[in-house]
Amino acid sequence: MIKRMNAYRSRLDTALASLAGGDSIKAEALFRAILAEAPDCAEAWHGLACVARHTGQPRLAIASVAHALTLTQDNVQRARFHLTLAASLDEAGHLREAVSACRVATLLEPRDFRAHALMSELLYRSEQNEAAASAFSMALSLAADPVPLLTRHGAFLMEQRRFAAAMACFTRLVALCPQEAAAHANLGAACFENGAMEEALAALRKAVALAPPSAQTLNNLGLVYQALGYRIPAEEAFDAALALFPDDWVLACNRATLLAETDREKEAEIFFRDMIADGGAWSAQARFNLGIIQLGRGEFAQGWSNFESRQSLIESTVLPPWDGERTEGRVLIEGEQGLGDCLQFLRFVPDAALRAPLLLRLPEVLDPLLAFMPELQPLLRSGRVVLSGEATRRCSLLSLPARLGVTTVDASPYLDFGLSPEKGRIGIFNAGNPTYRFDARRSLPRASFAPILAVQGVTFVNLQQEQDAALLEPGVEQGIGHTLVDTARALARCEMVIGVDTMMAHLTGAIGRPLWLLDREGGDWRWKGPDWYTGLRIFRPEGGLPPDEAWPPVIERVAQALRERSGGYDGI
Repeated sequence: MIKRMNAYRSRLDTALASLAGGDSIKAEALFRAILAEAPDCAEAWHGLACVARHTGQPRLAIASVAHALTLTQDNVQRARFHLTLAASLDEAGHLREAVSACRVATLLEPRDFRAHALMSELLYRSEQNEAAASAFSMALSLAADPVPLLTRHGAFLMEQRRFAAAMACFTRLVALCPQEAAAHANLGAACFENGAMEEALAALRKAVALAPPSAQTLNNLGLVYQALGYRIPAEEAFDAALALFPDDWVLACNRATLLAETDREKEAEIFFRDMIADGGAWSAQARFNLGIIQLGRGEFAQGWSNFESRQSLIESTVLPPWDGERTEGRVLIEGEQGLGDCLQFLRFVPDAALRAPLLLRLPEVLDPLLAFMPELQPLLRSGRVVLSGEATRRCSLLSLPARLGVTTVDASPYLDFGLSPEKGRIGIFNAGNPTYRFDARRSLPRASFAPILAVQGVTFVNLQQEQDAALLEPGVEQGIGHTLVDTARALARCEMVIGVDTMMAHLTGAIGRPLWLLDREGGDWRWKGPDWYTGLRIFRPEGGLPPDEAWPPVIERVAQALRERSGGYDGI
């Protein structure tokens, strides 16, 4: 048998080389020619399995490699065949069986790094994260050259949206290849996706410095600059990417989105309309982006309609959609996006309940606030609106304006805690959720509030969620309670609130307290058009300056306005 296999070795190698070169037709012909002479040639059957995998036929691959396994008792060979079987089973959708086959491969040939690497991927997708990490460590220890393994594994982790693990993987790759631009570019992409913007910026800058960057690297660099609030460098990066690929819709869409957030909305609008007319894969994203521009201008009729195109970009439940018609079938109203978005759109629930009984499903942290919404209370008591149960149709909370035909916004407060504002009490908060990818451009360091906190004649109340009482500045009271209701009560006692674009800004408006909003340059659409809340005053940077240069004069304007309002002074 061994002699016969050696006789076919050259032809087997030629077939495998053809397959590696992408010529699956020639490879299959060579394998079948061998089998015509030697139908019990296990390697040729295994070769047919590899051809089947290459041509997207995993079930045929499973059958071929399973037959190959019946024709050999050699453990090294059987280990390799089980590896192919595991990959084929995985491609056919049999993950658990793939893990079993891969485990056999590692037992038969424990020093094959490829088996451990595949096992790691299978275990990650089986949500066995610790075991997966251990398997990859074993693969790495066995590989003669860890660079290709780290590169592939990092790409796999990115596909699986395991961005923290991908960061760690690409960090090791950069340590091994400090002069490889691609390694730094991959690390930058992983850092960006994981929200580590400063690390992403450093990695991508290094990639650009080491070699002429790809369009994708420049695009990522633009996104990172945008996330950090560096408008001009972001636009330069997008322009450079488009110079390499001028017809790339994704690059152009990112650039137009940046323009839409600044003072060049008309230019962005023209692009989005062209993109919609093109009708390609990105037309829904363009329609959504156009809707954002229109909503920011108060063009609600067109804006809400285009805003709805986001539904094709996100997953939804299996319930059929509710179009706003009157019905006695209960409609599921689901919260969407962030807590601030839910608070902003909560005002539309009572009107929706006039058309249908509702099952309201919000993030749990917001549920206690419903007890302080006067318009909603009778609906909850009567069962017209419930918080648990079944429904026959669904609608996103953010889709209610489109379903209800909203053309104007009532800025009146809709949460009432039965507390009166106390003169001289000023609530403050400086940052949002740090896990939000673009948090850096809306949040401010606490130290930047120093000129505001220096104003005399007022009492400052901390409303920053993560602020430890022990770290509060002298003279600042703690307003954060054990629950969001406790915090809302503290906020309701404030005469005014100063803060950035976060959930607390929407809570301030919903309660009806004046809000001085420190909004990024350009601003989010919610703060650009008709006021959603009474007593809103917006302070924004101008001129496209870097954040560390843009914000200090804005903070000084806020401090001066507060001094004028309160009659206070700062001792200067």
